[in-house]
Amino acid sequence: MYIRLLFLIGFLGINAGVHAQSLGFLNQDSPHDSLRKPDRFPVFPAIHATPITGSFKRLIPLMDMGFQAENPVQGKLRGGLHIDLEKSMFFMRFSSFIGLYSNHSIFNANGVNILKPSLFQVDPGVRLGIKPSKYFNAQIGFDRNFYGEGARSLFLSDFGKPYPFISTRFNVGPLNYQAMLAYLWNNSGQNKFQTTHFFNCSIGKKIDLQFFESVVFNSGDTITNRSFDPSYLNPFMVIRPQEYAIGSGDNVLIGLGASFRLSTNIKLYGQFMLDDFLLSALLNKSQYWGNKYAGQLGIKCRGLRKNIKYQWRIEVNAARPYTYAHLGDALSYTHASQVLAHPLGANFKEVFSQFKIAKNAWTFLGEFSIGSQGIDTSAINYGSNIFLPYTSRPFDVGVVLLQGNKTTFLKSRFSLSFTFKSLNFTELFGELFLIYSRNKNLTHVTFTPTIGIRSPIFNDYRF
Repeated sequence: MYIRLLFLIGFLGINAGVHAQSLGFLNQDSPHDSLRKPDRFPVFPAIHATPITGSFKRLIPLMDMGFQAENPVQGKLRGGLHIDLEKSMFFMRFSSFIGLYSNHSIFNANGVNILKPSLFQVDPGVRLGIKPSKYFNAQIGFDRNFYGEGARSLFLSDFGKPYPFISTRFNVGPLNYQAMLAYLWNNSGQNKFQTTHFFNCSIGKKIDLQFFESVVFNSGDTITNRSFDPSYLNPFMVIRPQEYAIGSGDNVLIGLGASFRLSTNIKLYGQFMLDDFLLSALLNKSQYWGNKYAGQLGIKCRGLRKNIKYQWRIEVNAARPYTYAHLGDALSYTHASQVLAHPLGANFKEVFSQFKIAKNAWTFLGEFSIGSQGIDTSAINYGSNIFLPYTSRPFDVGVVLLQGNKTTFLKSRFSLSFTFKSLNFTELFGELFLIYSRNKNLTHVTFTPTIGIRSPIFNDYRF
């Protein structure tokens, strides 16, 4: 009770990244960019690029229905509302879906289960913010956050369930800094906290450099009787030295990111996430298990030609075994049975590509994900499941990428949609979804046609 009260008190003082949302097609550089520099609040930055005078209000009904041609029919049926209220120094945003998911649907059921059966979910998003000056804003909410330029994020993704957070954001010229405290939970029943710092520096108009650090720590360690550590609440400290200073075994991650604008419409970007590292083991090439890291490299482009809007991206992601894992679910980089970074967890490599083209109200989307992952066996933890404790690893050296039951996969989606702009960009869509996976034990193929109608506000994670 004391910890939750302390967390609520902290709401009053301490900021989150920008939630990756957009109501229009290609209205911002990328629908996933979290560090924009709007003149006003970082909420729907695509709606108004210049400051508004007076107040801003909006009420949008939300629809999200999709049905798969299977026997029996699978899918989801949801509805909700979106509310924006913005004034000179204050904003409020509320959005929520409520509805049903099929048990075996390909749709990502990342809402909050509040009633039985578990297929009934509420997917809320709430943000309250204050901006007393152009140099500072603060937010509290129950929502998701995203850091990065890619379709995936190795830092913090909006793939999973929402969570309570408090955050501050500082803007001084080309420098942008965010600090966030989030309240997470896990299967063990012992809840945890996450402190995140994200720093962005713009060098001219073409280069952006980022530094990311995050720590996941328990609200109370039942083994050492360690209580909540308030030192992590300091938004200006460097997390790794602080972790060493207090002698903790918390889960600390450090990331570096960069993007380079090759031209007006083309951008090269990347991320590198470091979980743990031992230089001597790297130099002697022993493939030490504790060298845990992940990397991303991508390129994206958008443009307009003869009244046709287009966007494409190619992105490579990979993560070593046991990256993001810790002594167990209570300290892993996870929340509510879902990962906080890449949807595949660890011990994988993936090439993701996307092409989107739109003319008038019609939009075509093609997505491909191809790669491999080393899957655990029933008895051995090879490092793909980051919920498992890394202490259950079978060996300390000779740990290589894709170890275990190597599974190759190909996932693709082709979508054709018609947008009703007069109905808040609501889309009527049809899709073909293909999953192919193969390992030494099994070959699996799924081909699923889907039709539906949706409000394209939230990122769609299907794979």
